[in-house]
Amino acid sequence: MSLWTANLPNLVIANGATDTTTAITAYLEDAEAVTIVAPSALTGTVTIKGSVDGGTTYVDVGSGGNDVTIGAGNSVTLAPCTFNALKVTSGSAEAAARTFTVLKQFRVGR
Repeated sequence: MSLWTANLPNLVIANGATDTTTAITAYLEDAEAVTIVAPSALTGTVTIKGSVDGGTTYVDVGSGGNDVTIGAGNSVTLAPCTFNALKVTSGSAEAAARTFTVLKQFRVGR
């Protein structure tokens, strides 16, 4: 079986907002890993949030007892990805629109 990478929809925090305008609620069912790449500038501390009920409720993604945050110009990989919806939230209103690139890795073949 081969491991492939695919682009998912971007996560965007609008200018003056703290939350993603539209969460990713599809395309995660076959994801073995999901990588979120932050833009080069951020106003607040950005936390990754995941949902296991299709995006009805979200929880902070954690690792080792700490919330998973992502800094400006950095990336975070969730492996394995056990969530069926993802979004990002900033601790303060962003000074401009912020676009996060999202990719998944998945297996193809037998």
